[in-house]
Amino acid sequence: MDLKKSSITADILNILSDNKVHTLQEIADEVEISKMTVRRHIQSLSYRYPIETFCGGINRGGVYLDKDYVYQGSTLTNDELQLINNALLPLQKQGVGVDKNLLDSLLEKFSLPKARRIENGK
Repeated sequence: MDLKKSSITADILNILSDNKVHTLQEIADEVEISKMTVRRHIQSLSYRYPIETFCGGINRGGVYLDKDYVYQGSTLTNDELQLINNALLPLQKQGVGVDKNLLDSLLEKFSLPKARRIENGK
């Protein structure tokens, strides 16, 4: 799964995690994608998450995440990844009082792929 697709998936799951019923149009407007893209993502997500959909006529259908399921929100947006990466880099350079292996692990886990990083002046 590429980074953009992962970000859209995370955004959709975050919207559905409020345990309310949402229309495809509401989700599309919030994530700034088309209704068809939302539909495809919902279909894909429904294999991994207890997502329910129902028809109800024009603008009366909806999508929701099962109320008994607690979404942990473990995915991060590109901006969040960049912020974490920028916060950890100075620690890596200082290296004082920091477990280097743990820090390297965090940087690897929370860094964007090199091709997608927003370099500050580099």
